Amino acid sequence: MRELKLLCFDVENKVLRLAEAHRQLREDYDALREKNKGLKEKIGKLEEKVKTQSEHIVKYKLSERANAADSYTDVKLKINELVREIDRCIGLLNN
Repeated sequence: MRELKLLCFDVENKVLRLAEAHRQLREDYDALREKNKGLKEKIGKLEEKVKTQSEHIVKYKLSERANAADSYTDVKLKINELVREIDRCIGLLNN
């Protein structure tokens, strides 16, 4: 009978430790989920910033090329080339 009580006490002790471990893991999981959510938001903001900066770079390069162009024809040709490239990209996106 005493062995049965010791066995029950041992099982109860292990169940309590397991429950505590589960609670701790759940807390860790919830904290990691929140951190993951925050990091995803940060990634989204950084991707938007990269997109904006890329657009600024394209505009800057285009304005530099326009300023450095020897004639109006060169600028017009470059703009037409960019418009064709944009149209091609739009066409690819629509497919």
